[in-house]
Amino acid sequence: MRHAAATAELATNALLQTIVQSENVGSTFSAVRDGGSLTTWREHGNSQLGPALGGPVKDPIGTGYWSELHRLGEGIHAAGGLDALDEAILHLVQMDPVHSDWRAMVLESVWFDVGRAS
Repeated sequence: MRHAAATAELATNALLQTIVQSENVGSTFSAVRDGGSLTTWREHGNSQLGPALGGPVKDPIGTGYWSELHRLGEGIHAAGGLDALDEAILHLVQMDPVHSDWRAMVLESVWFDVGRAS
């Protein structure tokens, strides 16, 4: 199980590097890139976690990245539960000290509901 989580961490690291280097990410991650905060929000009676995936997609590349990060988080959770997910966040943040704050905000937002959704 730990091997699956480690593989997902490496894939997550590569994807985060791609997102940081991408000029085409658009609105999905732009707040974080500009030093703002990326938040997970809730609507009354409906959890909205990340970009709205229904209807026209305003930022298809960013939305795709968000979805892939979420899938990787689910894989880490499946391999080791919430402890593995928390450990992965700490490890991934330390992998790139220059972008550590950005990584922490993105991962905490994207993985907010992994293992916690009702």
